[in-house]
Amino acid sequence: MSLQVSFDTNAPGGPLPCPTVRVDLEACCRLPGGAEHPCRIVEAATGEMALLATIQPRYADRIVAYIPELGRFEGDVEREIEGGFVISLDIGAPRRRKLAAQLIWFANREACNLPDARQHKRIVPRMQWTLVRLPDGTAKMARINDVSLAGVNMETAALVSIGDRVSLGVKTAVVGRIFDGGFAARFDEPFKQGQISQMLKF
Repeated sequence: MSLQVSFDTNAPGGPLPCPTVRVDLEACCRLPGGAEHPCRIVEAATGEMALLATIQPRYADRIVAYIPELGRFEGDVEREIEGGFVISLDIGAPRRRKLAAQLIWFANREACNLPDARQHKRIVPRMQWTLVRLPDGTAKMARINDVSLAGVNMETAALVSIGDRVSLGVKTAVVGRIFDGGFAARFDEPFKQGQISQMLKF
């Protein structure tokens, strides 16, 4: 049995001559016009991903992929494959290192037949649009990228700071991370096992 132990995390974006990991992950991809379609990630590396989908975007189209197990990624269509296409990932060095660690985990799990030991799995709800209420009482539209028992990751134009308490319906959460175009927050009271699914609405 051999384990995947390293990835090239310092190479520039675009197609990379780096190891790939075969996966089978549900995802949702958004096309340049805003249309969203279900897809599956079947192979991934720190510089590119292969997606199976019923749609065929054009070369160089900008694609946004929402992957509950890995997060949100953006990239350009690089080439066609049978039943889908490959995108080159546009991610910086920190995110590339995080993806490398995630892919190493997937490779080792497959090689050793390990159970899924991550603390909280993430899902992408079918109803992704919601209102987030800020500390000053104002409400802003937000798009949920993914949600777990413990927290939520969303895109929004709302301006928040680390430590701010926000509300999504009856759920309150504390902002723990801010990124370009959104933030991630941890619920004050986590969901219980079995309480979240793709049908979740805030």
